[in-house]
Amino acid sequence: MRNRNLYLWAGIAVVVLAILFPHISPRFQLRMVTEIVIVALLAMTWKMMLNEAGLFSFGHAVYFGLGAYGSVLGWLHIKDLSFMSGILVGGVVAGLISFFLGAFLVRMSGTYYALLTLAFNQLIWAIVWKWRDVTGGDDGLGKFPKPDLLGISMRDPVNFYYLSLAIVAVCLFICWYFSKTPLGNVVKSIKSNEERTKFIGFNVNASKLVFLTILGFFAGISGALYAQFQEFIGTSSIDLVMSTHVIFMAFIGGVGHFWGPLLGSGIYVYLSEYLSHYTDRWELIFGIVVVILVLLAPQGILGITKKRK
Repeated sequence: MRNRNLYLWAGIAVVVLAILFPHISPRFQLRMVTEIVIVALLAMTWKMMLNEAGLFSFGHAVYFGLGAYGSVLGWLHIKDLSFMSGILVGGVVAGLISFFLGAFLVRMSGTYYALLTLAFNQLIWAIVWKWRDVTGGDDGLGKFPKPDLLGISMRDPVNFYYLSLAIVAVCLFICWYFSKTPLGNVVKSIKSNEERTKFIGFNVNASKLVFLTILGFFAGISGALYAQFQEFIGTSSIDLVMSTHVIFMAFIGGVGHFWGPLLGSGIYVYLSEYLSHYTDRWELIFGIVVVILVLLAPQGILGITKKRK
């Protein structure tokens, strides 16, 4: 009960800070926190894939990147497409691709699953890079509309921050709620013992396919928000580097904890931003930090607090 009350008050403090943050922080920090909020949703979808279903993916950036491209192409080519409709287009595109790829992926597990996600990531990245007439290739896509929402300008960083915070909060709540549903329990049972789950009558492949499609949809929502945040989208949003970033974010915070990806994404973005100001080799330094963290806290930062209890 004591720990539950502590988490409750900590959660309330975080919510209050998030609401007041634009009014108490410099503008450059607001941009950083907005990025943290957006990528936290992506890291959460990867964490759920591993923690709930036991599926390790090396290609999760596929859904993030295709969600971004889908939304941007919608804003560029669909007349008067609203802001929220464009975000949903990104989610639907990523969800459909996740469903299509999932039809192959659900038949695999372990190392074979991980390698197949890697192969799909490279395949789709190559298509996006080569299809210059549509995606812009390595030049990317920019100068796309940023529609207002109910008369509120999304070009204002404060307004965009609050909208991103609201969208991500709703998506995270759905992710949390899904883990408590019967389907969520089935997915957990598949991780624990797939053969027993089949024996008691559940369709394992169908359950995993629905699960992957939902996660792909939310990753696409994150990608669509990220495209509007950067006001540009390129092949870097879909390559293996982005997939690696997602893994780092999830593991730094702790994949065994619901709030782990949020903490991990905050640490990752914060360190990346500040280290890059001091040296061009910030990735080397960050890599050393991650190695030390993995050695000292293999369960992530939140895993340290759990051990102390």
